[in-house]
Amino acid sequence: MNMQNAEISMPVAKAASAITAAAAAQTDVAEQVARSATANSSFETWMYVNSIPWGTVASIVAVVYTCLLIAEWFWKKLWRPLLERKGWIKPRRPRIITLREYEEMSETERGRL
Repeated sequence: MNMQNAEISMPVAKAASAITAAAAAQTDVAEQVARSATANSSFETWMYVNSIPWGTVASIVAVVYTCLLIAEWFWKKLWRPLLERKGWIKPRRPRIITLREYEEMSETERGRL
């Protein structure tokens, strides 16, 4: 298996963003932002925006985002290699090509590399 296929892009940024989203949901940052954003607005706008449980919404978004990151890791590190070995899905084409193959490619195909 080519290790390039199983690499998680930007793992530090993804982990940091998941931790930040979870911390923001925990400290009710979303509700504070909603309150400050509607400070100078009409009563109706203030009522509608502040009646939404922003802390709960932020928690749900943080959970969904974290689950997607975990699913990406499982897919790239466990499930896809297993399914490729079993022959259930076609292995990815390796990214390493020969000079002859490169010269035979059109400009459009080269752009996808």
